[in-house]
Amino acid sequence: MSDQNPLPTLVLIHGLFSSPMEFALLARTLRARGVAFDCLEIPGYTSPASRARSTWQDWIAAAGIALDAKYGRDVPIVLGGLCVGGMVAAELARRPRRQRVAGLALMSPTFAYDGWSIGFWQRRRNLAYALHIDRWMTVQEKEPFGIKNPKTRQWIMQELTERAASAVGPASLPLRAIRETERLYAHVEARFGTIDVPILALHAREDEISSVESVERVLDKASHPTRLVVLERSYHMITIDNDRLRVAHELADFVGACRPQPATARLVSMPRRAELPTAPRIAPSFTDLSMPT
Repeated sequence: MSDQNPLPTLVLIHGLFSSPMEFALLARTLRARGVAFDCLEIPGYTSPASRARSTWQDWIAAAGIALDAKYGRDVPIVLGGLCVGGMVAAELARRPRRQRVAGLALMSPTFAYDGWSIGFWQRRRNLAYALHIDRWMTVQEKEPFGIKNPKTRQWIMQELTERAASAVGPASLPLRAIRETERLYAHVEARFGTIDVPILALHAREDEISSVESVERVLDKASHPTRLVVLERSYHMITIDNDRLRVAHELADFVGACRPQPATARLVSMPRRAELPTAPRIAPSFTDLSMPT
């Protein structure tokens, strides 16, 4: 690899009030592919985060400070995130940065809570917002915990019985925080066309939180090349579920495509929109469930 033309560093942002454990099972494959990656920890956003009232603007500000503290102007990076983390990454990519942002990777991007597991009371959450009682309400995590694989789901259930958080995030979220995520989603969607880097989106067809259709609706607003990969064997937590190896390889391919090109070279083009066929079935392995050292 030429020092004059390095691969960008992949910088990942986890979901709300969660932790870098969400990306632990991607580590081995990314490293084997030669991808340098980092999981950004954000004060007030990363678990254990303060449950004091904070806004999505606070999350973005803290993430920007954390990013600028780690990477300088000469470091090319690809920003990526899972769920709410993808929205944080999208807003950071949209704003002028000290770093050279070469691409944006969205994993299970959530532009709407319209998945198949959204319950009746959750669909009526706007009533709680209108009555200003969201500050006293919490949303409990429940099955399937974003996991389609039964063995992994059992592992997550065991974690949640022993502690207040797991590899898929906290056992509950304040409703007021969910309201802030919706404000962030609306903000990012309205400005999606101003993101001026290539975009990769990875989303499960059976995502129980957010539908593929809502992702397609927003990707159609992009002004730069986008690529949508629809995963067939997972639910929301695609970095931990059955498709995690494919997710890692897709990320590695994307980082390679975002490598800064010499001035004399022609830029690698991406299709405006594409959906890959289902990857060959790979038997899940549970030998690497711990956080990499």
